[in-house]
Amino acid sequence: MGFERELEQERRNLPFPGRGGSRGYPQWFRQVEVDGRRMGRDPIAASTRSVIRWEHRIHPYRMTGNTSRKKLVGPDQLLLVVFFLVWPCGDADECAAFIFNNGGDVYSRQAIADRLGELQLSRKVSSTEAYQAFHPINMMKCELFFSSPPPLGIFGVPRRKFIDVDEFGISLERMNPKYGVSLKCFRVCKPGHYVRGTKLTVLFAIEPGDPRLPPATYGSVAWPRRWIQVLQATGTTSFVCNAFIEHICSNIEQHGIPLNHLDTDEHRVFLWDNLNSHSSPLVSQTVEARNGPHRFSSQPRPPYQLKYGPIEYKILDLLNETMKHIDANSSTQDLEHQILAASSRINSFDATFDHCGYA
Repeated sequence: MGFERELEQERRNLPFPGRGGSRGYPQWFRQVEVDGRRMGRDPIAASTRSVIRWEHRIHPYRMTGNTSRKKLVGPDQLLLVVFFLVWPCGDADECAAFIFNNGGDVYSRQAIADRLGELQLSRKVSSTEAYQAFHPINMMKCELFFSSPPPLGIFGVPRRKFIDVDEFGISLERMNPKYGVSLKCFRVCKPGHYVRGTKLTVLFAIEPGDPRLPPATYGSVAWPRRWIQVLQATGTTSFVCNAFIEHICSNIEQHGIPLNHLDTDEHRVFLWDNLNSHSSPLVSQTVEARNGPHRFSSQPRPPYQLKYGPIEYKILDLLNETMKHIDANSSTQDLEHQILAASSRINSFDATFDHCGYA
């Protein structure tokens, strides 16, 4: 902890051990030279003085460098690590104050930043998780979700059988640049749209794909299926959600993977959050009470745990892809068109399911 040269990188091509500044001869070679001298043999590569010295001390000294580290070593380094372990969103000034208040020295921002880099600690964008996710009941639900078989969890269900469903709202509002350039005595004024009030509700569902299908087949990992519906309305009622689920089930029943070929569409499991419309009797009836060889069931994801929803990541990809084709002259109809077009361009659903922990 705080030792000199603890972060030293090994060189790929070490210099000859007899040269100054090298790592020296390995211990096994030193032992060979010492044994040879005792048998009356001349040294192989080392000098006679080195072999005589090895007879008294065969273990090399630890290489400490010419100058010992002075900043953020020992207890101060421990305080640095403890601070960012407890307050990962703290800054360098707060860390310096914490170290000083606990008996350490005063350090600059640069010294703290340099030490963090040497310790492989980087500053990045943080994510916020709801306090409710840490309630004992919700933590237990999360554990049961991955460790229990249906209907309590998803343990034992192949990843290829999941369909993750979610919805989100989007609208076009201000699309005007905030700043401009003009003479000091004049304000910047330009024509443009002011505000848009129409909000779109997007229902989106994805599957990871079946790795057993050829890459060029719709429904494979390379070309997974996705279902999307865009409505000019606010909110997702039970009727809207039920119509979307009915569309997915009917599409699989009519155009799914043949059951005599693979069993992927024999039983599909819907994953979604704990929105009331998802657990309504109407949706449950649509999912569970279907006639035919295809069976469907649903499993709510752990509450307040967005990181376990693959669809959440793909919604961000969908929005990012959509915004690339929207400008200040775009209308709500253009936004709707670009959302539908972007949904066919995003991919890598199976990798996202794997990232979220689905086996």
